[in-house]
Amino acid sequence: MAQRRVLAINPWIYDFAAYDYFAKPLGLLYIASFLKSRGVAVDWVDCMDKNHPEVLKRQGRSRPKIRKYGTGPFYREVVPTPKVVAFIPRRYSRYGMPEDIFLKEIKQHPKPDAILLTSFMTYWYLGPKRVVELLRQVYPDVPIIMGGIYATLMPDHARQVVQPDYLIEGPGELKVATLLANLWDEPRLADHFPTDIDDFPYPAFELYPRLDYLIVMTSRGCPFRCTFCATYKIDSRFSQRQPEAVVEEILTQSRRFHVRDVAFYDDALLLQPGKRIKPILYRLLEARHGLRFHTPNGVHGRFIDAEMAELFYRNHFATIRISLESVAKERRRDIHNKITPGEMTRAVQNLVKAGYRPGQIETYIIMGLPNQRIEEVVETMLYAHSLGVQIRLASFSPIPGTVDYQRAIENGYFPANADPLLTNKTVIPLYRTREAYEQFHQLSQYANMLNEGAKRGVTLFQKGSYRAALRSALRSFAEDALIPRASDVTA
Repeated sequence: MAQRRVLAINPWIYDFAAYDYFAKPLGLLYIASFLKSRGVAVDWVDCMDKNHPEVLKRQGRSRPKIRKYGTGPFYREVVPTPKVVAFIPRRYSRYGMPEDIFLKEIKQHPKPDAILLTSFMTYWYLGPKRVVELLRQVYPDVPIIMGGIYATLMPDHARQVVQPDYLIEGPGELKVATLLANLWDEPRLADHFPTDIDDFPYPAFELYPRLDYLIVMTSRGCPFRCTFCATYKIDSRFSQRQPEAVVEEILTQSRRFHVRDVAFYDDALLLQPGKRIKPILYRLLEARHGLRFHTPNGVHGRFIDAEMAELFYRNHFATIRISLESVAKERRRDIHNKITPGEMTRAVQNLVKAGYRPGQIETYIIMGLPNQRIEEVVETMLYAHSLGVQIRLASFSPIPGTVDYQRAIENGYFPANADPLLTNKTVIPLYRTREAYEQFHQLSQYANMLNEGAKRGVTLFQKGSYRAALRSALRSFAEDALIPRASDVTA
C-alpha cells in the first residue's frame, strides 16, 4: 500500500496588528511529528512563515526584517475591514503570504489523503475560513480536519462558518491519529499510544526551511483558573515533563537548527520550581550552552526568589515578563490571587540583585476588564513604573468559555452569540466604540512614555528632592485649576 500523506497548514491572521513574537503553531508541529513517527508523510504550508522564499522575493529581500531575538514583522496586505469592527480607525490586514503564493505552494505538493488545519485566536477565524474556501477549489474531495484554540473554544461556530469536514477539540496528537486510522482503515496508526508526555517526539521544526528561534514546553496545560484565561479549557490536564528530557530537547534541537534563541511556551513555567524549572536551569548551566531564553507568556513572580533570579541571569534569560495584571486587592482576589505587590517587588529586587537592570524586566498589566475603572489601570501602571520595569498593557479579550466572558454577557457588557471578531482586544470588546478605543489608546501612549523613562533609569518616583518637587507641582497644578475645561478649549 502506498504511503499515506497529509498536508498540514497554519492559516493567515486577519487583524489590525500582528507580529512574529515567537509565534509558531506548536500544537500542529507536535501532531505532524507524531504522524511522521507512525509512517505518515507530512507536507507543510505555514502561511505565516516570514522566511518563505517566495514571500521574501515578493518583498525584494534575501532575509526577513528581524528586529530582536529572531522576532519581526509579518508580510501583510491591507484588506477591507469587516463591518462589525469598522469603527476602529486602523487598517485591517491579512498577515502572511499572499494568496497566489499559498495556492502555488499547496499545488506543488502531491495530492494529500487528508488536510490538517490549525486555528488560534477566536477573532482570527477569517484565516482558517479563507484557507478552507481555497482548499475546496483545489482539493474538493480531500477531507479537512481542523483543530486548535478557536476550534476548541467555539466548535459550533467553527462548524457553521469555517465548515471543515472534521473538527478536533483539545490536544490533537492522539485524536487526529485515531480519526485517520478510522478514515483510512489503518488501525496501526492508533496502536500503542504514548502514556507519558515525554514519550512524544519533538515538534517537527524540520518542516521549516529556516528557523530564527526555537520553542519549547516543559509542561502542558495550567493548574490555575484565572477568570479571564481559557488555557484549562484548551487542555484540561496539567502535565509536566522530566527536567532531563527538557534539557535534552533544548540542546539537541538548538544544535540541529542552529538557533540561539529559545522561548518557553508554558503557562505555568515556574510552578513547583524545585522539582522542575530549577533542575532544568542547573543542567543547562552545566552544558555551557550559549543560548538566550525568553518567557513571552508571562511568569509567576512569586516564585522568583534569589536562587531563581540568579539562574535566570546566568542562563541568559533575555526576555522576562512577569504577570502582574492588577494591584487592586479585590481584582487580585477575584481573578487569581497569584501575586501580591509585595511579591512583585521582591521578584524585581531579586532580579536586580542577580544582575538585571529594572528596565530589562517587563510586566503584563490588564485593562478593559468588566467593571474595571481606568484609575485601577493607572494605579497598576504607576506601581510597576515605581519599580523601574517595562509595562506591557494587555487589553482584555472576552474568551468564550471563561468566567469573565460569561460575566460580561450577564452584566450587559457583551452581546450573547456575538461575532468572534468583536472579541478582538484592539476593539476594547466590552465598550466597542471609537471613544473607548481612543481612551485606551491614550493609556497605551502613557505606558510608552513611562517605559521610555524606565529604559533610561528615570521614573516619576525618583528619591529625594525630585519626588518632593513633583508632588508639590502636581498639588499646585490641581489646586490652581490649570487643567483646561472642554469649554475653554472650544471657545
